Amino acid sequence: MEIINGSIKVKALDIAQPVITIGNFDGVHLGHQKILKRTIQRAQANGTASMVYTFNPHPLHVLRPEDAPLRITTFEEKVRIIESIGIDYLISEHFTRQYAEQPPEEFVKNIICDRIHPQEIVIGHDYAFGKNRKGTIELLRKMGDIFHFKVLVVENITIKNIPVRSTTVRRLIALGKVSLAEKLLGRPYCLTGKVIHGKQRRIGFPTANLSPGKNLIPKNGVYAVRAATPYGTVDGIVNIGYNPTFDADRLTIEAHLFDFNADLYGREISLFFIKRVRTERKFPDVAQLVKQIERDIAFAKRVLERHRRRESLHEPSGSA
Repeated sequence: MEIINGSIKVKALDIAQPVITIGNFDGVHLGHQKILKRTIQRAQANGTASMVYTFNPHPLHVLRPEDAPLRITTFEEKVRIIESIGIDYLISEHFTRQYAEQPPEEFVKNIICDRIHPQEIVIGHDYAFGKNRKGTIELLRKMGDIFHFKVLVVENITIKNIPVRSTTVRRLIALGKVSLAEKLLGRPYCLTGKVIHGKQRRIGFPTANLSPGKNLIPKNGVYAVRAATPYGTVDGIVNIGYNPTFDADRLTIEAHLFDFNADLYGREISLFFIKRVRTERKFPDVAQLVKQIERDIAFAKRVLERHRRRESLHEPSGSA
């Protein structure tokens, strides 16, 4: 996938009438994936390229920072996931207050049509665009008649009667319901950051203390996780919270990785949240905390093994 930094650069690439989809795509959940795959299908059917038009930063981070949503994915994570789905081009448009002042008609004519010249635009059922999001699907279709592009609307999907939306995924993660969030995302929620030095309490379970690179952190508690490290992927548990047994006053993210002793300080790791094990609570003494951690580890190992078996059942079989 080729990344284009700004729609102004599209003309120089001479891309003939691509099929394009437009949106923020935070999380790239199953609803987004349906839109992206439909974009690819239409592009292949028409013998042209598939293209994503997205924004960086998120518009609300510019217009109303106090209302800006917590990010499910960093921009880099979002790009990697979109690339893995098979999109040919991704336009990263730098979002500014001046850009936000464009009326819907000007956005479609000056940006989408004059610079990109799409033959089809694939959008979600709730798509809105232009200044104050006043542009509607009906308006987009009318402009398609004028500028000769088709509009394909992809309907929303539900999982367990839950509409698959970024706002729903954020809420589930904030509540600690990471297993349900995984069903909407189509993959475990991932939190990436650098390993920093912790308190070194030495209670028998070495931990990698994470400084996360984004601000959507699951609810305080203990979770079964998989950790992608520079040395490979390993199972583990992570505690998110304030370590009440030690009367700590700072939020920490401490991962204990099973059968792992490599030095991770200063290195980046990614935690994939599989299941919430329990809430964080205060224990009368360290000995009882240690016993609970041992139970947590045993439970997490069973959870992770079941998860691995389920994953293997859904993997495509290889050819001989």
